[in-house]
Amino acid sequence: MQTPQTTQYSIFPQPQSFFAVKVKRQREDFVVREINRFAINPPGKGLPGRHAVYRLDKSGLGTPEAASEILTIWNLPRRHLNYGGLKDRHAVTSQTITIFEGPPSDIEQPGFTLKYLGQAPREFTAKDIEANEFDITLRELAPPHAAQLLQALQGEAWAIPNYFDDQRFGSVGESGRFVALPWCLADYEQALFLAIAEANRHDRSDDREQKQILRDHWGDWQACKDRLDRSHRRSIVTYLVDHPTGFKKAVALIRKDLRSIFVAAFQAKIWNEIVSRKLTRLLPAEELITLAAIGGQWVFPKHLSAEHLSELRDCLIPLPSGRKTQWAPDISELLDEVLGEFGIERHKLRFSHPRDVFFARGERNMLLVPQISLAEVAPDEYGATGSCKLRLCFRLAPGQYATMLIKGLELLAE
Repeated sequence: MQTPQTTQYSIFPQPQSFFAVKVKRQREDFVVREINRFAINPPGKGLPGRHAVYRLDKSGLGTPEAASEILTIWNLPRRHLNYGGLKDRHAVTSQTITIFEGPPSDIEQPGFTLKYLGQAPREFTAKDIEANEFDITLRELAPPHAAQLLQALQGEAWAIPNYFDDQRFGSVGESGRFVALPWCLADYEQALFLAIAEANRHDRSDDREQKQILRDHWGDWQACKDRLDRSHRRSIVTYLVDHPTGFKKAVALIRKDLRSIFVAAFQAKIWNEIVSRKLTRLLPAEELITLAAIGGQWVFPKHLSAEHLSELRDCLIPLPSGRKTQWAPDISELLDEVLGEFGIERHKLRFSHPRDVFFARGERNMLLVPQISLAEVAPDEYGATGSCKLRLCFRLAPGQYATMLIKGLELLAE
């Protein structure tokens, strides 16, 4: 059998160079700390709670990859581990995780440490996150550039579009197609192919080889099974050996954490498109800058007037889904326009199988307004002679991206 025929739903543009500054030159140049109000019973107090609570500190590793290593070390099922959000693999990050009946122990491995904090009566979720604190250093700034940025930051409040940034689209493979789209349309074979066989820019060498095996032998499940290492993919293929066309059931065997990531990526793409198009209709073309990134092409306003800032600052846009939602007429029109380009109608923006897969509920602010606590310029000890660095400390609401704030800063200096 040949690789399933695929529809070119969406091809992302290649990301373009954007920053005129150096970001993440040193490991400590991008630090993220999760702030939450999660109640923990301290160790040794004998208080109830079947969920062990830990602090995960990591660098150079994504949250799902760190979680996989933890579960492997302790030989625990994946469904037992929970966290509230994904933290950048290229940053120094700290976040809370819980493990159902996890051991009261620590782990120290290259790339991450896990510190046991105590027990809790329930799992940790995204709703427990109050904010994320950032400490970011931008390097190799020319002194006039640094002064201009500092002046802008110390002036009146400013805001930028609250797009989901490239980190949200790490699950999208090299073709730029979304796993969740054919899944919504009940094309389970294509959804499965994109989920387990398509090459991804983040693949490690062994993953890339395993996916190539699946692409080369797609449909010959015994040949795939014989060549694959023991893994999550091989477990799915083992099912297909006995049920060669059982793609609907096979999709349900995709790990739950991965299913959530696939779904979130498609929902974020639609939401971003709505915001970008709203800005395009609101502002003249000469007042907009178009930026190409992994997630698509988004427009940024060169400047938001006080009138527009007042109009948009409290604008909440629902997260797209097939549920009945009260959409403002202009947003509803944009949603249907975006979905039409994907070849899907609004009522099909849902999953019939399995039942535990769904688009997140809620609303998201159209604009990102950072709470900046520190902005200071100093000589850059790692840069060229005479260059400066800008250190920023600020808080963002859950789900907002500091990388978007950095892009906004670059626009300030245009």
